[in-house]
Amino acid sequence: MGANDASADDEQPLAPEQMLALLGNQQRSIESQVAAFVPVIMFSWGFAWLFGFGVLWLALTPGSVVPVPLPAAIAIFVVLLGAAIVISIVMSVRAGRGVRGNKADTFRGTVYGCSWSVGSLAILFFGQGLTVNGMSTELANVFYPIAFVLFAGLMYVVGAAIWNAVPMLVLGAWTLVVGVVATFFGFPNHYLLLALAGGLGFLLFATLAVLRLRFLRRAVDPRVIAAKAARRG
Repeated sequence: MGANDASADDEQPLAPEQMLALLGNQQRSIESQVAAFVPVIMFSWGFAWLFGFGVLWLALTPGSVVPVPLPAAIAIFVVLLGAAIVISIVMSVRAGRGVRGNKADTFRGTVYGCSWSVGSLAILFFGQGLTVNGMSTELANVFYPIAFVLFAGLMYVVGAAIWNAVPMLVLGAWTLVVGVVATFFGFPNHYLLLALAGGLGFLLFATLAVLRLRFLRRAVDPRVIAAKAARRG
């Protein structure tokens, strides 16, 4: 009799507020697992922009306090940019596997990750085509970095839509604004704006994304949930 009563109590439906709390915890758990890669991408691009565009500005600014040979600056920029793209591809593919690892999530993540390299190559060849048709060196120095920046901003917005990652949406919007504004600073000062507003902005958003991720994980921690339930009881 006692066992039957216990079984009946276990099968009682949850109250509406309990159901909402359960759904909220599940949503936060999924978000914390899927969006865990966002801070990694933000940090990688933050360092790439801060030091990559920074050394280009130092190399191309007459009378720079820290003279940097242009070939070395270009090499540093290419390596940092390539590393950020590789990290974005790897992390996107891993996130695309989703919480359950279904094929649709894997497909989305793989396509999104590969789009970084495909889009970057498309911009590169597009710029070469403009050069063949008379684009000056001065204009090319503005076109290439700004084109890559705007492309990155759009990719962040698309990524935010795929993974429901609000920090990535904010980052994408900020990247687009910085890219457009930088064109009005002219060569070579647009590199300085991209390094500071872009690079430092990325690092700030990455830090905020880490704090948000910790909050989400703490919210779904069984020990924290049990402690809250005990206090309410």
